Amino acid sequence: MSTASNANFEPLVVLHFSNATPAATKEWVINRLTASQNDNDGADLLVRYDPDPESHNNILLIGATLHRLLVGAEELRMKKPYKNKALREFLISDINHFDNSQNHDSFLLKSEKQRIIWEEIQILRPAKDENFVPGVPTKAITHENDTVLNLLDSLDFLVSAFPLHDKEDIKLIERDWFMSKDALFKSQDIHKVRNYFGENVAYYFAFLEFYTKALIPTALLGLVVSFWPSSDFFKYSLFCIFNVIWWSVFIERWKRLSIKLAYEWGTMDLQIFERPRSLYHGDLQLSPITNQKERRYPKWKRTLKKYLVTYPIVMLCLALSLWIYFAYYAVQQKTDKRYPLEATAILPTAKLMRMVPSTGYSLLIIPMNLIYKKLAIFMTNYENHRLQTSYENNLTSKLFVFYFINCFIGLFYEAFFNANYGNVAQLLTVFVIINAILLKFTEQIGPYIFKRVKKNQLTRRGSVDVKVSDAVKQAKTLTPFEGTYTDYLTIFEQYGYVALFSAVFPWVTICALINNIFELRADAFKYCYVYQRPFAQPAWNIGSWHYAFDILSSVAIVTNTALIAMQPSVRQYFSSYTDAEYILFFVAAEHVLLALKFAISFAIPDIPHEVQIAKAKNLYESNMALRHERERKALKAQESLRKN
Repeated sequence: MSTASNANFEPLVVLHFSNATPAATKEWVINRLTASQNDNDGADLLVRYDPDPESHNNILLIGATLHRLLVGAEELRMKKPYKNKALREFLISDINHFDNSQNHDSFLLKSEKQRIIWEEIQILRPAKDENFVPGVPTKAITHENDTVLNLLDSLDFLVSAFPLHDKEDIKLIERDWFMSKDALFKSQDIHKVRNYFGENVAYYFAFLEFYTKALIPTALLGLVVSFWPSSDFFKYSLFCIFNVIWWSVFIERWKRLSIKLAYEWGTMDLQIFERPRSLYHGDLQLSPITNQKERRYPKWKRTLKKYLVTYPIVMLCLALSLWIYFAYYAVQQKTDKRYPLEATAILPTAKLMRMVPSTGYSLLIIPMNLIYKKLAIFMTNYENHRLQTSYENNLTSKLFVFYFINCFIGLFYEAFFNANYGNVAQLLTVFVIINAILLKFTEQIGPYIFKRVKKNQLTRRGSVDVKVSDAVKQAKTLTPFEGTYTDYLTIFEQYGYVALFSAVFPWVTICALINNIFELRADAFKYCYVYQRPFAQPAWNIGSWHYAFDILSSVAIVTNTALIAMQPSVRQYFSSYTDAEYILFFVAAEHVLLALKFAISFAIPDIPHEVQIAKAKNLYESNMALRHERERKALKAQESLRKN
């Protein structure tokens, strides 16, 4: 299938080659993309070069015929609304019974079409008779493991691959999402977000909004507690007990909402029917389940990689993080001696000088987190996980451990070993403010300024009569999307400050609420106008991040109880108690609060009642349909016997 004979298709996906890519390699990629599935194991897609001179024949526009997209939807077992509004797996033979089936062109969402094309590109392999990459005779092809994308990546020929943004679709969602004046205080239409970006991104925004709303009661109570003329023990205890109950309810309520969304979006069975990752490699073996050849990688090899490579590197990174903290701590001690606390009332510069080490430490944490994130991704890729959920769970666990130590070790040390609450408050202040400012600049303002500069350069290079194509603009001016990990890590870090230390520093919750009100809309703008559009990725929840937040909630009970117990004013309140009685009292209180958390978790069911009813109804209808089909076949068989 040539590129010229199908030049008038709708482009959906872009492949951006580097300038070093040989022409023969590009033609080879085009041939593999356009080759038929049955004869040459190709992707059977439509491809053409972007005609814009600025592309320099480095940008491929990829689309597909309607039939090819429908076949892909059936292969991916996509769920679409039936005419009775229930979600069912799509079948081409049954298309007339699906909602909106009268208009085949709009039957699939554009994000679904792009996902289908991307799935085909990811699994595309070289032809069986090809032993070397065309244009690079020194690059041998290993048919058992190599895909076309892997080969391009290993040769540094692929700059990016992304689905095209749709200006009209963005205009439909941006007004209510982040452009209107009342958008700051208006709930987002998460279903529109899902239709455009897919479930993975939609879950992030749903969680961020749910978490931001959950901050409102704690922020208001924190404001009241800060100015309430009462004993510290009563204020801290009230706020701590409220936090335990509230954040336990928050976790359970979010679990229910995520399951409800998964049901509405048809992703509840995702784990059962999940396809292997495109980067997964292994030997072809006969599957005992499907009786077909599938790629398998020995579990002992992955375990060996973890114990001999991954875990030692993680421990080394943690040790480095601790060394950097203690180096900061030594500098902070010297600074505190040089500029004692009493001098801050006389010399205003003394207070600023005391904050210099903590500011420098907070600035150092951010690049450390970014470097470790790249290292964690490399290690998880090296472990070769078969399923995307397993890959994300292992990556999240690595990020959780490092971020927990790197972001909170200083606060723990100051609070529990030095009992220096002035330094804890100083570190918290610097972390919250510096993180908010730097993240806004590095994730939103900086990339957007870069986009405007690059866009102006492209406009000046082009002629007056010819506009720069959308593909060129998006390839050269937008930031490649690298997943939602950074966004979740930002919330995780903030939630740690709120949950772990808010009992004695309630103003942290107020700062978090104010930040998130703007963050929600700023992230929406970032995804629409700063990032290249992400491929729609099915998801049934926020993955292992749910467990990370739940673990923080449990740890928070211990830390908050200990922080209250270590306050001098609280110890004075219990002056009649011996030290042993005092410790036992707070240990008992901690156990009661942990029991309360688990009781709340047990009392609130994971699956909402309406979802349970809907699932039972679908199961009943499926069984009845199967029974009627069997009866129809039995009657048909009886009629054929009578005729004979």
